[in-house]
Amino acid sequence: MTAVSYDDFEDLELGEVEAMPANPKPQVASEGDDDEASDDFSELDDLLADAMQERRETLSVAETRKRAKAGFGLSAEDQDRVRRWELAREWLPVANTAVFRRYVCACGFHSTVFEGLFLEQRHRHSSHANRWTAAEASQANLPNDTAIRVKSIPMCQRCAESKGFSLKTDIIWEA
Repeated sequence: MTAVSYDDFEDLELGEVEAMPANPKPQVASEGDDDEASDDFSELDDLLADAMQERRETLSVAETRKRAKAGFGLSAEDQDRVRRWELAREWLPVANTAVFRRYVCACGFHSTVFEGLFLEQRHRHSSHANRWTAAEASQANLPNDTAIRVKSIPMCQRCAESKGFSLKTDIIWEA
């Protein structure tokens, strides 16, 4: 099809104008162009498949939570699936947190004990909602924080003897 300028319309007869299509049909791509077009659609197909899979997982987790609210216990597999889904989509990792317990005696002496390693997470929709979940190892890409839980105690190892208790071991209890 050739380009038509405004000046060319004056020379056209009425029959020629009617013969020109108002909305020409798009040209069909040659066979060599099909590969490029199908690649574009395959990316969209992959994106759609991912979105559908994510939707199925979301509905499955919602159903599992509904069962839990109704009073039915969750299997370890269901709990693990919900935890993985929440970690991936609802709770964003913020920091590795080492939690210590500090026992503070009335005499002023204190001792500190490591309680565990936790992952601090912030809810995706509410920046004020944080939680700490137990972790086996720290994540290298996150900053490290330290949290200390303080507990007052009436007697420590330093003042035990003055209160009539020796630190000689009479009994060993295992937790």
